[in-house]
Amino acid sequence: MNRRDFLKSGAAGLTIPWWGVIPEAHAQVGLYGGRVLINIHADGGIDQSSWTDPRETDRTLNNYAGVTPANVSGNIRSAPMGNNKAFFDRYFMQTLVINGVNSETNSHEDGARAHATGRLEMGYPNMSELFASVYGKGLPMPWLNAGGFRTSAGLVAATPMPSVDALRALVTPNAQSANADFMKQADLDKTLAARAERMKALQARSDTLPRMRTVSQEFAASSDSRALMQRVAQFLPTTLDAFPAAHVGLVAAQAGITSTIQLSSGGFDTHSDHDNRMATALPRLTDLVDYIWQKSAALGISNRILVRIYSEFGRTPLNSGNGKDHWSVGSQVIMEAAPAWGNRVFGASGPRHQALRINTATGAVDPTNGVLIRPRHIHAALRSYLGINTTDPRFDLKVPANEMFAFFDPNARTGYPTL
Repeated sequence: MNRRDFLKSGAAGLTIPWWGVIPEAHAQVGLYGGRVLINIHADGGIDQSSWTDPRETDRTLNNYAGVTPANVSGNIRSAPMGNNKAFFDRYFMQTLVINGVNSETNSHEDGARAHATGRLEMGYPNMSELFASVYGKGLPMPWLNAGGFRTSAGLVAATPMPSVDALRALVTPNAQSANADFMKQADLDKTLAARAERMKALQARSDTLPRMRTVSQEFAASSDSRALMQRVAQFLPTTLDAFPAAHVGLVAAQAGITSTIQLSSGGFDTHSDHDNRMATALPRLTDLVDYIWQKSAALGISNRILVRIYSEFGRTPLNSGNGKDHWSVGSQVIMEAAPAWGNRVFGASGPRHQALRINTATGAVDPTNGVLIRPRHIHAALRSYLGINTTDPRFDLKVPANEMFAFFDPNARTGYPTL
């Protein structure tokens, strides 16, 4: 995205009042140093058999079955495909795998919405949006979006992920180039100071009309956010790494101007030539996640990050075109730097990835008293874990107390039961 398109898309709120970017009249003054939520959408419907729920004996499910055994990394098993082994060998201690997640749909659009918001129904906030509404309000870029479901429920608008040039232009708008400014900086400083005094005087007047008072407050909020943006200049690299959206997002997190980042990695809609297409799509995803952890460590923020990897749904056994079609049951992955709940697998699917009922407290397969894991259950647990529960009845996930899964209990695990 170039500078002009980025400014037109809504980031103009960083230089003039814009309610989509500066969500409240009174901006939060200060830099954000809390937890950073990173949601990664594996776009297209990632195959659970090629990822974290492998099947090793059924040739109708996988071409590797009976030929190459699954990888074993601590308590986590992964398919012998892509870079899975190297990835999970490195990160198994900080990983929670949730298998047997029933998306309740085979539709790309509906599945993407359900896993982003927790519900199939429209109108619920993206987890990133809800997180930003709690922790990011008043920040210049509370919710940075570079793919996946981005429709706002009215809490916080997504900020499109800028290019590094667009971000640099927003951070230093007076810079015509690396060696020249549009205006003399001294003259610009005087202009900004005079404008600030004028707005301060306007806000102090008792006869200001309500609309004008609101506009002046929004303008002041915009000025606060612009001041925060200037801090980013010291963190901006000259060029971006191989994952530019992730690089920009992490720099924004390091600078304290964003609370949540949404990314996407595609190529998983493998209706034909499944294995060859996964040979490209899987490493692209695992390399992206590896980059996030390596880069965030280099920037000194890895201990603040939670990563969630999700998709629209899972995939069926192999079809006649050596591909796999849409299947409602799939997997999710949640990661932190050093969690007490890592190196665990919670949930399971049947021999051919049928949905199974899981005991909410222990994680054991429980056909009698168990509950099918749905996106709403993962969202309910994450809302509690991240401190973003909401009392707004419009956004109630409608998960009763007896369906609250203990996903983050270090003692609760399903593993890979023999069924």
